This record gives sequence, C-alpha cells and structure tokens, in this order.
Amino acid sequence: MGFNYALEKKKFDTHWALKKKVYRKAGMAAADIQLMKDFDWEFFLSERRFRMHTQPLPAECITENDEDSMSGLFKKFDSLKVTFSESDFSGRYGWVETIEDEELSRKLKALSIKDMELITLMVIDEYSQAEIARMDGCARNTVNKKLARIKKVLMEG
Repeated sequence: MGFNYALEKKKFDTHWALKKKVYRKAGMAAADIQLMKDFDWEFFLSERRFRMHTQPLPAECITENDEDSMSGLFKKFDSLKVTFSESDFSGRYGWVETIEDEELSRKLKALSIKDMELITLMVIDEYSQAEIARMDGCARNTVNKKLARIKKVLMEG
C-alpha cells in the first residue's frame, strides 16, 4: 500500500491551518494548540510508517495461473499459499479431520452432533451468534452459554 507523502502532508498542513484558526478564535493558548498539532503529527507519521510497510492480501481467489496478479508477499513466501476446497472435507463435519492438534481433534470428534453443528455454523458457515439464535428459535444468550460450555470441554486437559 503506497503513501503519497507530499499529497498527504499538504492535506495535513491545510487541515491544521484551519484547525489553528478555529482554536485561536476559541481562545486556546498557542502552546496548547502546538501540543495538539504535535500529537496529530506523530499520528500522521505512525500512519505513514504503517502504510509504507503493509501490503494488503488480495481478497480474490488466486490460482497457480495468477502469478502476475499475485501479491509480492505470496511470491516471496510460499508458506503463505494455502489451498482449500470443500471437496477436501468428507461430509458436513469433515473439517475436523484437518485439525492438526490430535488432542483437539479427538475432543471435537467426541462432541455431540448438536455441538458440532453449532461450531460448524459459527466457524465454517460464518453465522453470528444472533443469526444462530434466530435459526434455533432461542435467545442469543443461550447460544453464548452453549459455546462457553463447548469451549470448557475443549480446553479441559
């Protein structure tokens, strides 16, 4: 993600020229105005550093044939490349087979079908607790309690 320093600095200076007038008109001391400007300047520099050193990951699906449109991070670090296909799963709860932590996988397999469905709705289908509560005809708090109980079972060691 680029950062056009000259353009952004010009915007910052223009914005602060207006702010300075407003603050002076309101009777604010020059030293206090300068402190506020210094604070905003530090934030400006922090934002610049962040934007200069951050690359967004592409939202679209990338295939091996898409090398040209691939983010530089994916080109440099093969470990970032992940393939995923729903055909990798055998059935609705096949995702449990992909869990590498053997103990966690064992505990997940021991859960009831209702608990597995709740986790699948949250993690795989990406439903919110409120949406699940509406589908089940219960309160959101009930879903939250079920998730807390499942978490407790999975965390027991």
